[in-house]
Amino acid sequence: MEDRKVINDAFYACRHRSEGPVAVMSTTQYVMAEYDDKTGDIRWQRVVNASQRESVYNWLRQHFPVKNQPAPAPRRKATAA
Repeated sequence: MEDRKVINDAFYACRHRSEGPVAVMSTTQYVMAEYDDKTGDIRWQRVVNASQRESVYNWLRQHFPVKNQPAPAPRRKATAA
């Protein structure tokens, strides 16, 4: 597990695997959410106040920006022989 990064007095962020999602943990060790820095999606596991959700999401976007993935190569049209 990577080092914990403090988000605020109630939450911190860490990764269990180097390429895995970022886990948002409460100070009581509950997994509150998982953030995918490849897509920017956050999946909440527990009920959290809306204002706290917004501040956590903003913090995650600043500290774990979305990684740009290369666009898939365009497909070639098959030509009839």
